[in-house]
Amino acid sequence: MLETVGQVVVYSIAGCPHCLAAKKTLRDSGVPFIDVPVDRFPSVQNWLQEKTGQTSVPQIFFNETFVGGNDSLQRAIKDEEEWNKLLSDIQTNEPKEGALNIPHPSEATDAAASEFVCENDPSAPIVEELQESGILHDHRTSLFSSTKNVFSGHHFIKWIMRAKEVDEKEAHSIGQDLLSKKYILPLQNDAETNLLNDPKVYYRLNDTSHSSALNAGPTQKCKLGDAGELSEALRKTMLKLTNDHISADGKVVNYLEMRNAEEFDNYVKMSKELQHVAVEKLSQDESKAFFINIYNALVIHATAVNGSPSNWFSRLRFFDKTSYVIGGHTYSLNDIENGVLRANKRGALQFFAPFGKSDPRLKTSQMQVDPRIHFALNCGAKSCPPIKTFSSSNVNEELRIATEAYLESDEALQVDEDQGIIRLSSLLKWYSSDFGETLDEVLQWVLQNVAYPKKKAALQSVVDVKKYKHFRFIHAWAQYQHALAG
Repeated sequence: MLETVGQVVVYSIAGCPHCLAAKKTLRDSGVPFIDVPVDRFPSVQNWLQEKTGQTSVPQIFFNETFVGGNDSLQRAIKDEEEWNKLLSDIQTNEPKEGALNIPHPSEATDAAASEFVCENDPSAPIVEELQESGILHDHRTSLFSSTKNVFSGHHFIKWIMRAKEVDEKEAHSIGQDLLSKKYILPLQNDAETNLLNDPKVYYRLNDTSHSSALNAGPTQKCKLGDAGELSEALRKTMLKLTNDHISADGKVVNYLEMRNAEEFDNYVKMSKELQHVAVEKLSQDESKAFFINIYNALVIHATAVNGSPSNWFSRLRFFDKTSYVIGGHTYSLNDIENGVLRANKRGALQFFAPFGKSDPRLKTSQMQVDPRIHFALNCGAKSCPPIKTFSSSNVNEELRIATEAYLESDEALQVDEDQGIIRLSSLLKWYSSDFGETLDEVLQWVLQNVAYPKKKAALQSVVDVKKYKHFRFIHAWAQYQHALAG
């Protein structure tokens, strides 16, 4: 180990593969360092951006010398003169007091996986009684199909009044509670959300026993509180699993070990509670944060269970077939991205919008597209945004940070002022309508949202005088590959 009087500081977050790669490089080189996890010290984020002009992590300092991210560190090591200069600095010079932000451990917030405590829902036993009530039957919904375990609102009210010895008002309240908690669902997709005492209005049990969704099967029938808290707990648990099973250099996740871990079993049990979340009641911001977290967790869950897609066709199938049951309805990855977060717009290679006019999932769609969601659904940059889990109370600020972190990378934006060439990530090509109707509008959107001063100034100089001669897209299928690292 190198003897030093100075200090090397790495600003990182848990589970960031590029952070892990940088720290392994330093360890292999015998360079001691201080690791400051900015996800546990949120106050450091603003300081770091003011100091470096950058939002992403890792960010590395040798005393007061700002090296940059992992790519910059690797380049410095290959440059013998530059590397020796950095080492000489920390071997001979003590750090200047207050030059770097190194918070005291007592200031840390708890960024660990949220503990999900399953309290028994007192309404759940009624569902078991309903299954034995004798009022369930098969109901023909068309000439060629029928639905099992169906009952009318009228028969339910009569049964519950008799079984619980309550009046009609209380019976209706019990049924409404089961409906709001998604234990029972209206058979007609366009039915009202209120339980109706009507012999012609039918309901069904929320039964996922025949579903291929990864969270299908019996739930623990937990009493659910805030849906956002459940989604954050799921996301944080999956991040911890990824962090526990990723290689020291950040390149490989051992999904077999992850799948066999006890905590993974706990995650699967927790994910089944999504079946009873009333997502249509979430506000726009709550829904945005909820579905971003669920999408990112589902990608890792599916990879741990089914492995990584190996070709173009299997990748398409992965995003189209990988699904969770949420609030009684099945959502694939494509449904979440295009149906919900992109306000029910057609995705790549899709001929129609994901949700039809009578689809009950349409109620969960965003009113309009927030283009920044594309940089929250796991990006392919060689750096990480300092945000991995999104909260309903602060989702817009978190999306701003994630967007700025992505746009500062060369995988997102490159500007050659001399040649008048702008290169943008293919993400902005695939989803160009989310960013603007014309190329100029797309560029203006990027200009408004890029925060890294060097790139902003370069882009401004080219766009302002409209002198760009060439516009190219950077291949961005790495988005999927990086998604597998959380």
